[in-house]
Amino acid sequence: MSESLPAAYEPGAIEAHIYQMWLDRNAFHAEATDAGEPYCIVIPPPNVTGALHLGHAIDNTLQDILIRVHRMRGCNAVWIPGIDHAGIATQAVVEKQLREQENLSRHEVGREGLVQRIWKWKEQYGERILHQLKRMGASCDWARLRFTLDEQCARAVRATFFKLFKDGLISRGKRLVNWDVFLQTSISDDEIYHENVKTSLWHIRYPIDGTSEFMTVATTRPETMLGDTAVAVHSEDARWNRYIGQQVRLPLTDRLIPIIADDILVDPKFGTGVVKVTPAHDFNDYAVYQRHLGKADEIALLNILRPDGHLNEAAGAVYAGQRRDHARKQIVIDLAALGLLIKEEPHEAEVGHSDRSKTPVEPYLSDQWFVRMAPLAEPALDVVRRESIRFFPERHAQQYLAWLGEKRDWPVSRQLWWGHRIPVWHHAAPSTESLEWLQLNPEFIAFNQNESGIFVCARDSDPLIEQRLVDWGYLQDPDVLDTWFSSALWPHSTLGWPEQTGALQKWYPTRVLVTGRDIITLWVARMVMTGLYNLGQIPFDHVCVHPTILDGKGERMSKSKGNGVDPLDIIETHGADALRFTMSHMATETQDVRLPVKKLPSGKNSSVRFDLGRNFCNKLWNAARFVFANLQSAPGELSEPGQWATADRWIVSRFNRTVADANTALATYRFDAYARACYDFFWRDLCDWYVEASKPALKDPARATQTADVLAAVLDGTLRLLHPIIPFITERLWSHLNQIRPTRGLPIDLACPPSELLIKANWPIAGPLDESTEQRFSQVQEIVGIIRNARNDYKIDPRKAITLSISGPAAMVDSLAADRQTIELLATCAVSDISSDLVPPPNAIRATAAGCEIYLMELIDPAAEKQRLAKRCEELRKTIHSLRGRLGNESYMSKAPPQLVQQTHDQLTEAEAEFQKLDGSNGG
Repeated sequence: MSESLPAAYEPGAIEAHIYQMWLDRNAFHAEATDAGEPYCIVIPPPNVTGALHLGHAIDNTLQDILIRVHRMRGCNAVWIPGIDHAGIATQAVVEKQLREQENLSRHEVGREGLVQRIWKWKEQYGERILHQLKRMGASCDWARLRFTLDEQCARAVRATFFKLFKDGLISRGKRLVNWDVFLQTSISDDEIYHENVKTSLWHIRYPIDGTSEFMTVATTRPETMLGDTAVAVHSEDARWNRYIGQQVRLPLTDRLIPIIADDILVDPKFGTGVVKVTPAHDFNDYAVYQRHLGKADEIALLNILRPDGHLNEAAGAVYAGQRRDHARKQIVIDLAALGLLIKEEPHEAEVGHSDRSKTPVEPYLSDQWFVRMAPLAEPALDVVRRESIRFFPERHAQQYLAWLGEKRDWPVSRQLWWGHRIPVWHHAAPSTESLEWLQLNPEFIAFNQNESGIFVCARDSDPLIEQRLVDWGYLQDPDVLDTWFSSALWPHSTLGWPEQTGALQKWYPTRVLVTGRDIITLWVARMVMTGLYNLGQIPFDHVCVHPTILDGKGERMSKSKGNGVDPLDIIETHGADALRFTMSHMATETQDVRLPVKKLPSGKNSSVRFDLGRNFCNKLWNAARFVFANLQSAPGELSEPGQWATADRWIVSRFNRTVADANTALATYRFDAYARACYDFFWRDLCDWYVEASKPALKDPARATQTADVLAAVLDGTLRLLHPIIPFITERLWSHLNQIRPTRGLPIDLACPPSELLIKANWPIAGPLDESTEQRFSQVQEIVGIIRNARNDYKIDPRKAITLSISGPAAMVDSLAADRQTIELLATCAVSDISSDLVPPPNAIRATAAGCEIYLMELIDPAAEKQRLAKRCEELRKTIHSLRGRLGNESYMSKAPPQLVQQTHDQLTEAEAEFQKLDGSNGG
């Protein structure tokens, strides 16, 4: 006896049990030696710092759909999970806790102590991400879980850095970088967002040396003037070009700085025509410095900031040690006291902020490690131009090409303690013995020398080598690598590179990367570069870019705004399948999707949009229960399809068409089209039409077995088709279907090979289509639809059977007669006659559908109906007269657009046809 199925679907009662069953049966695991076409996806590793949100939910749902589909197609499919150590963000969180809970700084606990605390924090909070993924149904191969700081990833990072160092593609030097003064580390351009800030614009006098004249400089940052090393004018600006080559006396410092010409920096039509040049604290000014290097008017670099944002000794004894904002106020007071402040006016400026600390960034001159991008970028550009890698939607390739085409060097060092420490040791004056030893080990050691000494890079994390360097007095670089450096290696580091593992040989390149558009430059481009550099192969064939989830107001979701939605909250209220179905339905080709957020009494956030998924699951559960109640334990003697009822042949053809549509949608990553195809087939074709049409057949001994067999096969195929989107409910129903009807299928038309678990079942095959049957049944649907509409128009009780007759073309009479019972059931009617030469019954409502006249009898008051028809005929006469007049107007015909003229012709044709029919039925 089969286990009973509850009357109502309760996702909480089955999800944990089913997921554990998948784990127990090793359903997610793959081996490189397994048969099947390799298919691999690597998860975009979420940051260990926080819980997953709906942006992660859509990303991981789509990946899971793909991996489940390809697993069912017989591929050797593996989805590799992982977590990113998130260097800046994670260290910032732990440092904040350290201050708040113990009133300690990282320097007080030391490097080793801080890293130990972060590892403990990671172990405590990293598990919640994995818990969320599992609750969402992610079928990751958990045995292959990776962390960007684990031993395997660390080997890949060391090997890549060593290769870049040896090839001369990575080097250290003073560069102007974006500096987060709160976290005291450099950050990349892509980790900055800009906000408009209300400030002032100060106009300051710069006295021209040897004269009584001065130049006027306008600035929003007067504190940086202490680092000025020049003022620039345009060479053709008659106001100032005569002073080029002379000097100004820098206010408050008594330093003389040159007046130079720079036609790129200065727009003579803007402002005063004079621009202060502070190369160590402004990227545009740093470009001026570079343009003038080695020339007669070469200018200097002067850094006036400490790493924490306070002014240093180069700013002068008066201001040294002051915070930036305090120094600004004091400088403005001092300039005013000297009569050098002309005016101060309100101003709004766009200021860059660190995405990590949410504080304003400073352009800051410091020693950094940079990767030369040009040699790496060109091959990565080429593979996208040649479409070796394709973007879906393809418009996102432009963002990739535009950013990578700039070929800006990549600053990879971060002044942190949490992360991959840079494997380079430095010595200002190395011993001869150490130099001789270094030259003996080129496979493991690379080095270069410059005026500051020797830099040694060790390929492997070898304690003996590192200790020998320390004994000779070499010091390891204190910085760590940018988090994106290790993430850039993700597709091949997760598969075991630099070792040539079986997994790497089997699954690399991976098949598709699913991600959001915000990290196309930060991550996607860098993975392509490093994949080509390390392995000579692209890391993936396709990049699928899904939309960004916003709240109902169009704002990004976040905890600080209170508009974020935790996927687990949706799972608690709606179920994981409802979450997944709704996410899939929203995965259109648009850039953003708005999701209205509702605050629940519990304080958690939710959205009514997820009712779509919940309602769909409830409908599936109830429909399956109807099918189960009408199935025998074994199939009957299968008849030829030509002997089946029209509805049976129709639903099988519609299913096969849906499978084909789903395959097409999945091939181009149109997850919304896949979800829509499933929804329309199940809800409209199967439930609204076929299940209703099957009810009388199931009561007819001559048709019951055949109809039950079709129901079993179609439900089997539907569960296979829906499983990748809604895996929990489909696996539960599959189990019950196996108990009730272990053998099912319609050979040729709908194959259903058996499988104990749905997750391991075959993906449905798109069988032959029956175009003529689909057309025939669509005529039945149209006739039923027009009858239902007439009932509504005349307010007839939907449960009351009515009598009608159908007049149709001779070629349709036989098929309509064969489908009489279906029409009667679906339209709640009795069909008294079907003929090609039917005499219209008196006092009948006439409707037209599928080329037939349908007469609904004994429903109306003849006098009232005649009056209604007469009124409608009069309306049509006026419409026809107006349209004919318009088409007879030469001015209209000559000036109106062709499409409007055609529309008028079409309206006239429709009105004349309706009038002809109504006029005849109304007695002329």
